[in-house]
Amino acid sequence: MSIIYINPYQFAAAAGPTDPNFANVSLLLHGDGTNGSTTIIDNSPSPKTVTAVGNAQISTAQSKFGGASMYFDGNGDSLSLPLDNSLAFGSGEFTFEFWLFRNASSLFLILDTRSIGGSPSSQIIVFINSNGEIQVGESAVNRLSGGSTTINSWNHYALVRDSSNVVTGYINGVSVGTWSTSLNFTLGSAPRIGSTVNNTFYLDGYIDDLRITKGVARYTSNFTPPTAPFPDA
Repeated sequence: MSIIYINPYQFAAAAGPTDPNFANVSLLLHGDGTNGSTTIIDNSPSPKTVTAVGNAQISTAQSKFGGASMYFDGNGDSLSLPLDNSLAFGSGEFTFEFWLFRNASSLFLILDTRSIGGSPSSQIIVFINSNGEIQVGESAVNRLSGGSTTINSWNHYALVRDSSNVVTGYINGVSVGTWSTSLNFTLGSAPRIGSTVNNTFYLDGYIDDLRITKGVARYTSNFTPPTAPFPDA
């Protein structure tokens, strides 16, 4: 009788890279799919229903990874997320990151968690100005601003709060500004990606690999942006 020895690591390697913090991922949008599809899949451990508003859709015209991305035409497009507490950044560490391709130099919202029709405190907004700077507000007050990018190019943006309660904005792995705060970030309404909750300041461009990690500061100093799609496990 012959005995066959199996190396368990052989199959783990073949499965591809994994994320040691995947259990903390509360939203993971790769933007993959068929051109023109309005089905936006959340690959997080607890998938959320993502609703395409206006003409928001999957496009194969531009992508950072996977051959497709989420496209917004700058006129009434956004993604609506559920009013789910796992999408609130809370009082601890968090990482919010995404790849962005801007078609135009204009001010637009990437994420809005405020109440519709109001600007209460402790609800965060993340927007990009006409120079491609990342700007972060609590309520309607700007708290962090910095960096710049050019249009018609892919750039990695990240917003991170670490254990010392410092929120840092990064563009392409480089710190561009900080804000010290211990606020407990809540949701005032169902969050929007690509516009305000009041349906203004629309994105004209593409988003690829958007991820929210709650409870983990993935970056605490300058870093090399991801070179592959975020793992799904």
